[in-house]
Amino acid sequence: MLKGINCFSSESLFRDSAVGSELRARPLGFIDVGARGGIHPLVEPLAENTAVLAFELDEAECTRLRESSHESPYSAIQILPLALAGHEGTGTLHRFAAPVADSLRPENPAIVQRYNIHSLQRKGTTTIPTTTLDKVLFGWKDMGNTFGEFIKLDAQGIEWEVLNGAEKTLSKRTVAILVEVNFVRFYSEQKLFSEIEMSLRERGFHFYGFQGLHSRSCKRLNKMVEAGRERVFWADAVFFKDPLANDARQKPLSDRSKYVLFTCALLTGYYDFALELALKTWAQGEEARRIEQLVRRVAHLDPAETLQKLSTLVDRAKANPERANFEVGRFVDEQRHNNDYDDVLPYRQI
Repeated sequence: MLKGINCFSSESLFRDSAVGSELRARPLGFIDVGARGGIHPLVEPLAENTAVLAFELDEAECTRLRESSHESPYSAIQILPLALAGHEGTGTLHRFAAPVADSLRPENPAIVQRYNIHSLQRKGTTTIPTTTLDKVLFGWKDMGNTFGEFIKLDAQGIEWEVLNGAEKTLSKRTVAILVEVNFVRFYSEQKLFSEIEMSLRERGFHFYGFQGLHSRSCKRLNKMVEAGRERVFWADAVFFKDPLANDARQKPLSDRSKYVLFTCALLTGYYDFALELALKTWAQGEEARRIEQLVRRVAHLDPAETLQKLSTLVDRAKANPERANFEVGRFVDEQRHNNDYDDVLPYRQI
């Protein structure tokens, strides 16, 4: 599998494709809402062909990000100290023990207490101005016309509101979204995954899967020596505007949008969909052969590398037998983003 900053941009098969040519001329317009800690690494493989617009409501963190952006690998980067919401106006920012948990919603005391969530211990409130993504992208004269093609959204409980404030963006530009979704209300009255999925479905987006599921319990059992299932708390969910879905609610995609969607499918690991999309919507002849080679190179999973990881796992478990359950569990967590293999077993094929 190709790994590292600009591993797609520097790959000749990508550069020589219609997709690569288009994104060199006009870089992918990526928006990172909730950029504390740095720009999401998801777009690093395409850094030099990606323009980033990031939002971080904490001004001190925003300043730090700006100072560090001088060495950014991206074709362009802007970092704005703005709080996105569903409307322009003001909001109450609730501050917590972990700054990353700060939110325009108060915590849900019942969940905080039940699961002893230290990061959501209240530290005070501040009144801040809010705006919408549509206002920033379509109300400011100096904004580019590609920002919002791919959106990563982590807004600590107000993801649904931010999406509502991006109606024009979602309709005219966006083809892929990575959004943090919750199955438990950490914050008071926040919308859960089911509500966000239904809202995006009405806008022509199709749910494709989760980038990791995060579960918790009340921690009454010891994971090192006791098994059990835990309650799923949150995940990052992937949504695409899939032109192959025959969805009457979705407008036809331009060639650029198809190229961007193909790229986003590669970046999020949906390699089979990326290849299907290309071969059914634009890639023919030499371009089809190039694209198929590219996808197979990006997706290649070396059995020898997997075997080495297994060998290392066994060595770690043998060195610390009391941690064997933990080591195996962590290994499974790291691998579970890959394929499901049920459909290659004869008795499970559908």
